[in-house]
Amino acid sequence: MSDEKIKESVSKKQEPEPEEEKDKFEKYRKAGKAVKDVRENARKMVQPGTPIIDICERIESELLNKEVGISFPCNVSINNIAAHYTSPSDDKTLINDNDMVKIDFGTHVDGYIADTAFTVSFKPEHEKLIEASEKALEAAIEMIKPGAETRLIGEKIEETIKGYGFRPIKDLSGHLLDQYIIHSSKIIPNISIPHGTKIEEGEVYALETFATTGSGSVTEAPYAYIYSLLPLRIPLRFKGSRQVLGLVQKEFKTLPFAERWLAKKVSKAGLKLAIKELTEKGLFRAYNVLSDRKGSLVSQAEHTLIVLDSGCEVITR
Repeated sequence: MSDEKIKESVSKKQEPEPEEEKDKFEKYRKAGKAVKDVRENARKMVQPGTPIIDICERIESELLNKEVGISFPCNVSINNIAAHYTSPSDDKTLINDNDMVKIDFGTHVDGYIADTAFTVSFKPEHEKLIEASEKALEAAIEMIKPGAETRLIGEKIEETIKGYGFRPIKDLSGHLLDQYIIHSSKIIPNISIPHGTKIEEGEVYALETFATTGSGSVTEAPYAYIYSLLPLRIPLRFKGSRQVLGLVQKEFKTLPFAERWLAKKVSKAGLKLAIKELTEKGLFRAYNVLSDRKGSLVSQAEHTLIVLDSGCEVITR
């Protein structure tokens, strides 16, 4: 991806202004249309022998060609990895013909986000696991309307996935979207929980379901390739850290960004030191790679939807 396109990938955030709901939803729909246009082509990119970094950068480039911003780096998560894997700048990993591959990507228009994910496998015996997450997503979408209880939606997701003989991942959930905020104040769980909240008209959710052959819980790897900026002011010792911070503040705002995007502008050694200091001081949030136990397989399905007065509109399908 060119430096110019990366710069364009996050629009400058302006002070909030009064805006008609219709205009806001049209921006969500425009973001959703770009996702839909790229989604099927993205599925065709997943082939044995293809470098993961090529998939990430091709999807991101296609999204930018739709004249929308990128809401987070393209995730390509393999097998037991459930989320947060995007290629580092020197990634040599190839897709294997035994792999289960999750593709998760999103766009935004003036900070209004559309997010989608799907799973690809080349082995027929994996189809049931993929179907489990897809059917759970469909069942959850059918329940979305004003007044619906998030705990009951989680219960339905869990019931559907367990009906296929697998486990839902309890640590991951669907999430309310807001302007320039991917994970806002509400969640839609993948499991039954004692208490939840109610869906409200006008809300927008990224609804995602995860089915696994593993434990149903993820752990954080000791590394991350995706970060986001946190609104803190802390003195920095390293000049390179101040340079990287200024770059992120200018180009990405509060939306997640990839280490490999910064690597196009900052030396590898300098970038490593800067990210270390910025993360340790709490200026950057690290999205560590999340995995179920070794040897397990995870499938994912996701769409973005607008809650309407009598149901919902899926803008990424």
